[in-house]
Amino acid sequence: MRNAWPKTDQRWSFSDTRRATVSAAVRPIRASLLDVIAREFKPYRFAQEMLARASNKTPRTAKNWLSGSSAPDIEALIELMASCNSIADEVERLVAERRKAREDTQCPGSPLN
Repeated sequence: MRNAWPKTDQRWSFSDTRRATVSAAVRPIRASLLDVIAREFKPYRFAQEMLARASNKTPRTAKNWLSGSSAPDIEALIELMASCNSIADEVERLVAERRKAREDTQCPGSPLN
């Protein structure tokens, strides 16, 4: 039995084009995270297994991160930040970069307005 959904359903297509950008000069978050993960784990012989253990995910998932075909979800990212200082430093740098780019605007729900 086949389903009625077309193979290319646009509702489920997640691409970088829908991502809001602050500035053209700001490097994409996904690329920065994948670079630091690869820099930290790729030199090792069992990089996939080490990355999988550090993030509590499967080696297949880690392989996809190392190849750049997908990025960690928030749960895995927090686990990686807890186990690896260089990844935590990169995430903190990205947050500081985004805050600096948005200096003039405040969050609508912020009590500091």
